[in-house]
Amino acid sequence: MATAIDVCAAQGVKLTETRAQVLKILWQSHQALTAAEIMHKLKNTKPPITYRALAFLKVQGLVHHITTLNAYIGCPTPHRQHLSQMLVCTNCHIVQEVAALTLQKNIIKQAQTHHFKLTEAHIELLGLCQACQA
Repeated sequence: MATAIDVCAAQGVKLTETRAQVLKILWQSHQALTAAEIMHKLKNTKPPITYRALAFLKVQGLVHHITTLNAYIGCPTPHRQHLSQMLVCTNCHIVQEVAALTLQKNIIKQAQTHHFKLTEAHIELLGLCQACQA
């Protein structure tokens, strides 16, 4: 499995200390975190630095932005291009990335049929995780 350093090296970019810290914070949490929550965990950092790190990590495919929560989560498969499908618990904000290759193939085919170039795609499915259902 490719590491964050491997992914960055393949793209010819550097994983700086701040970027690595932001990524580590996201991987330690099993919940999606907002930029404010990440900044709180980083302690002495300024918002522009955190936002630049998040933008970098997103471009490299190391994190996903969960639009519904305006939060971020680490990507378990940054070494391959994929359509992200997220199960988002609206109660506890746990997010699980799942693969549905048939759905991915259909979406890509539809985009191609309509001469549409996908630059980014993810699907957010909202509901309650097993723990929150109890």
